Amino acid sequence: MRFISISIVFVFLFACSAAIGLAQTNTDTIEYFMDYDGKTCGPDSAYYYRLAYKEGKWWKVKDFYTIERVKRMDGYFTNYADGKFDNKQGMFFFYHPNGSVANKVRYINNMREGLYKAYNENGKLIDSALFIKGKLVKFRYKWNDNGDTVYIGRYDADGSGEGYEEHFFDDGVISARGKIIYGEHKDSVWTYYHNNGKLSCAEVYEYGRCTDRKCYNINGGFEGDCEEMTPPYTDAKRNNRYHIEDADLLDMVQADYVTFTVKVLIDKDGKVLNAEMITKPQGTSLFYKQAIEQLMHMPRWIPGKEHNRPAKMYTNLLVTIVRSK
Repeated sequence: MRFISISIVFVFLFACSAAIGLAQTNTDTIEYFMDYDGKTCGPDSAYYYRLAYKEGKWWKVKDFYTIERVKRMDGYFTNYADGKFDNKQGMFFFYHPNGSVANKVRYINNMREGLYKAYNENGKLIDSALFIKGKLVKFRYKWNDNGDTVYIGRYDADGSGEGYEEHFFDDGVISARGKIIYGEHKDSVWTYYHNNGKLSCAEVYEYGRCTDRKCYNINGGFEGDCEEMTPPYTDAKRNNRYHIEDADLLDMVQADYVTFTVKVLIDKDGKVLNAEMITKPQGTSLFYKQAIEQLMHMPRWIPGKEHNRPAKMYTNLLVTIVRSK
């Protein structure tokens, strides 16, 4: 099992129905299916498949996307107990569903150490940071898919995790700025802005906990208290459900109706940017591809808000496919 290939893994994955959700274990090999949240499940509802095997005293752990049949994660853990792997050590790689690298970083005693890099699905660098003992050090930069800088973080060189961050809209206008302590906790006053440069929200933090929040409209007028974030909705009734009438899709899975949940990314104008299945019915990769494609063309949503301005945001959507009446 130690040198099992990806192709053999997926022959096992789809041909062997004996593994119904509990981890299959022996002295040095562990394999099981996982749902979208990483919990152990049966193969019919699996989103990921995990293969782990001993290399010396450490566990080599590989996760795979069950739909795309490509690797999702590759790394080492030192401990396995009570059905859980713990204490990351060495290089960790995460991958997009198309097989390209999503991010990579080294861990020492479960803390990020050294240079962290993240990439979009086309392989373009979108995030770069330096860590010492899990804390941000010196710098962090983020870029959008066009290569424009959308984030700059500057941090102490001694590893205290204290620093100052600035976020930008895609056109370079300031989006937010404020102080960071202990690596990734907000502190003192953080200010957020509409894309016209006007203040949208001012928040006061104490060691990562928000103690006060005041909001302003797009013209700079004071509006009072508001929520930090409100999710996007499909309509004014705040429904997050969508029905598709498509007999051809149902024929692929030989059913009269199918229901599943997807994670959708909605932009600040209410357009669907991306969708991926969280729970899924049994079906072919073509079924998943065509079902997702229909969601990309659904009517515009009411966009979500973050710090009192429209924001690109993920949320869940319950999808039902029915036959035409």
